[in-house]
Amino acid sequence: MNHKFIPASRLTIIFILAVVLSGSVLTYFSINNISNLKELTEKRIIEEQRELYARFSSALQNRIETVTAGLVNESGQTVLVRDSLINRAVAFDFIIQPFILKNNGQFIYPNFAGIPERVQRPVHWERFSATFREGETAEFAEKDAAKAKKFYLLSLNYSTGKNDSVKALNALGRIAVKLNDAENASTSYSLIALNYFSVSDENGFPYVYYALPQLLKIPGSGNSERIVQVIEFSLEKMASGFISLNYSTEELLILVTGWLKGNAFNNPEQLSHINELIACLNKQLQFVNIYGNELTGLLEKNNWDNYYTTGNDFKIVNSSSGDGKEFFLINTSTDDLAGFLLNRNKLFDTLVKADLQEGFDFDYLIEFPDRYSANNDGSNLIYSSQLNPFFPGQLIRIKLGDEDLISDIVIRRSWIYGIASVLLLVAMSLGVVLILRDIAREKHLARLRSDFISNVTHELKTPLTSIRMYAESLMMGRVNSDQLQKEYLSVVVNETDRLKSMINNILEFSKMEKGKPEYHFISSNLASILKSAIQEMNYWLEKEGFDVVTELDDKIYAEVDPEKIKQALGNLLSNAIKYSTDTKKISIRLFQQSDHICIEVEDQGIGIPEDKLSRIFEEFYRIEQKESISGTGLGLTVVKEIIKVHNGIISVTSEIGKGSKFVIILNQQTGKSENNPGN
Repeated sequence: MNHKFIPASRLTIIFILAVVLSGSVLTYFSINNISNLKELTEKRIIEEQRELYARFSSALQNRIETVTAGLVNESGQTVLVRDSLINRAVAFDFIIQPFILKNNGQFIYPNFAGIPERVQRPVHWERFSATFREGETAEFAEKDAAKAKKFYLLSLNYSTGKNDSVKALNALGRIAVKLNDAENASTSYSLIALNYFSVSDENGFPYVYYALPQLLKIPGSGNSERIVQVIEFSLEKMASGFISLNYSTEELLILVTGWLKGNAFNNPEQLSHINELIACLNKQLQFVNIYGNELTGLLEKNNWDNYYTTGNDFKIVNSSSGDGKEFFLINTSTDDLAGFLLNRNKLFDTLVKADLQEGFDFDYLIEFPDRYSANNDGSNLIYSSQLNPFFPGQLIRIKLGDEDLISDIVIRRSWIYGIASVLLLVAMSLGVVLILRDIAREKHLARLRSDFISNVTHELKTPLTSIRMYAESLMMGRVNSDQLQKEYLSVVVNETDRLKSMINNILEFSKMEKGKPEYHFISSNLASILKSAIQEMNYWLEKEGFDVVTELDDKIYAEVDPEKIKQALGNLLSNAIKYSTDTKKISIRLFQQSDHICIEVEDQGIGIPEDKLSRIFEEFYRIEQKESISGTGLGLTVVKEIIKVHNGIISVTSEIGKGSKFVIILNQQTGKSENNPGN
């Protein structure tokens, strides 16, 4: 074996020299790298901070232009502009409120009327007016509600337009309340809210503001579902600008909120929608109250050239109202002043949460301080700049998320290189151990091959000796009786089959080693294959006195190589014969279980030790026995390979002194029915 040990020893020496040289070079460069690591890290941090600032500035400009894109070419189309503004506000949570303002300072959206200075009085038909006055006389002077109701109904019949109809309905609703007629009161006020929501009285006050409070006062739980639908409809019209807001809107919203809390509803989604509308209207009122004067002042100054213009002709104007964190995006190129009020902090947070730091080596914190502060302590690297020209005076500060990062990196890298040196020594030792183990393994395989050759020689000589002895006896005429001649010939034939089986195993193993096994799969009846394998082993089974019990399902078909399956079963039967002593019984079963095909070969022989079960399928492996049992150590190796090629598995359970059971499991996908075996 020295001719194998010497090259392996040389390989070990080469490996050690290679590791030592590479380790020395690695250690040298590591020491130099640690000394320059802090400077290189700081330089990298400064570069990434500048890159992050550039990304943030670009993202900020892109986000603002995204908000304003598509809104500049809709001049003169107030409804389209309003809808576009509302849709854009829904898409971005940092938009506080969209708005449209006339050049005279009157809000178009939110539609806030305030106290009208000049109101165009509605024109009523003379006959309607006369009849309506009769009703008012009966209601207020004569205190006769029933008589007044007749005149109001008559005036409703005389109505020639919306102004007449809604005025009559409002009076009828009022009379119904006085008469405790909840049904008619609810009907009248509901009609006003649903059909005449945009109509105002002589004072410019929308009739819906009369109708809704009265509806909320009507008793009876039966009206709740109808009233809540009217409320939802009215609030939607207010939120979208069809019903103007005024100084009574806030009080009306308080009444609606209280009424909703005092009633139970079956539709939580509808209730949630109404609460969202109330919040939206409160936000519109708050916007008008806080920012209305400021927007009017901007109109009066008309100095738009002093403000930065986005790519879509919108001006960026920092707001002086509110908490000072808001700014306007105002389009001055349209007939009316249109734009948005945005929350600066939410906009910045949206960008900070975006994936701006992708590809960076370090994590950074982005802050927006109110004033500049120098980094006097030098505890970390901080990059500060202004966001001009977007927000003059607004600062941005970028710093490391971990202030101790650089020192931690240096310390960690020092530990890494120190540990790497130790691991290098360990790796060298481990490499030597692995090489020595490979040498030992090669020696072991060489010994197994030597034993294999010896065993094969012995195994081949045994049947050859029997064949020669019986053949010579026949050739020399020493056997006279026909019966004895047949027995001798039978021995020769069976010993030949035994020799053929051993040679087949050796050839199969050789093909396995070369990776060129030959298989011919055809649809076959597995029971027939197993019976044929048993028949070929019948001589040895009868000679040794074995009782073979079979339980075979004749209806199971599969795509297999019949000869290979027969060879695998022959090897299992051969082992069962060799390793059985007093109890000579072999059970063979073929059955279908769930979606698998099972083949079991069970003997009652000497058994296999538990610690040897995992190795019996290894090549050349043979369990050491007190009594020498012939074999090549390839039988089970060939069986496992055959079953593996058939996409199956083989397992074994055994108990010393009670025998062993080998189980082969094939996939049901290859199974065939008896009526259609070619499927």
